[in-house]
Parts: sequence; structure tokens; C-alpha cells
Amino acid sequence: PKGLEDQLLVQVVAHERPELEEEKNQLVVQIADGQKQLKDIEDKILYMLANSQGNILDDEVLIATLAASKTTSKEINEQLAQASETKVRIEDACEGYRPVAKRGAILYFVVA
Repeated sequence: PKGLEDQLLVQVVAHERPELEEEKNQLVVQIADGQKQLKDIEDKILYMLANSQGNILDDEVLIATLAASKTTSKEINEQLAQASETKVRIEDACEGYRPVAKRGAILYFVVA
């Protein structure tokens, strides 16, 4: 019953508040994109460290890349934190429609 209730909740929210569903979908994409960017930064740094010649402190390109990566990583983490807060707010708004979904699930099982 809980699975059907959750499916009905998605349908009810999509019908009653389509902007919430759209915003939620955009957040999922934004979070995934931010995580991918962080992974790419990490891979680039690891590659440069693995292929550096001599003293890594003398490698100006590596140091510049690390500095840029630190700034970019900080910005992405802030965006991810903000996206997570927004996602929680959207989920709270969706929970307001839970009674409708629950009644729909009960009606389905009574009729079926």
C-alpha cells in the first residue's frame, strides 16, 4: 500500500502543483550535475598529481589548478547545500497532499 500511496502522491502533486514537481526535477538534475563536477575536479587533480615530474610544489600549473579547484569546489558545495534545503522544503509541501494519496490507495484496495 505504501508504494501505491507514494505513486499517487507524485500524481496528485503533479496535478495540483506542477511547479513543485518541475522544481523538484530541476533540483535532481542540479544536484547530479554538481556531484559530477566535483568528481571531474577530483579526477583532474589526481591525474595531475600522478603525472607530475619532480617536486609538486614547483609545478605552477598544478598549484593554479588546485587553487581554482578549491574555489570551484566551494561554490559547488554551497549550491548543493542550498539545493538540499530547497528539496526538503519541496518534500514538506508535497507531504500536505499525503492524506489524498492515502485515501486513493485505500479506495483502490477496497475496489480491487
